Amino acid sequence: MQSHFIILAHGSRDKRWCETLEDGLKAMQKSLTQQVSLAYMEMASPSLEQIIASQYAAGERHFTVLPLFFAAGRHLLIDVPEQLQALKQQYPDADFLLNEPLGKQNSFWQFLAGAINDQLC
Repeated sequence: MQSHFIILAHGSRDKRWCETLEDGLKAMQKSLTQQVSLAYMEMASPSLEQIIASQYAAGERHFTVLPLFFAAGRHLLIDVPEQLQALKQQYPDADFLLNEPLGKQNSFWQFLAGAINDQLC
């Protein structure tokens, strides 16, 4: 079963901050095997709710949220679970999975080690 992946970032009023993530997603598109969207918690759009609404309208029913956070703080411990609970009530036939933050994923730290090693050579 394919899931629509949503990269969830904090957000910023600074358009350049958002453009960094948007450009990163564009750069990854050719390597991705499934559909991926970028959403923001606050101060930027689209929001998680907007992405879910548009993808749900397009027929998607399975969503995986990948927080682009290094650790779980208030947003990931309280805010996002509450958002997903409200979305589950709004879309009862949809499935939502909240992944651990990026900092809890070993592959991130392996990537970072590689990036550091590349800079030292």
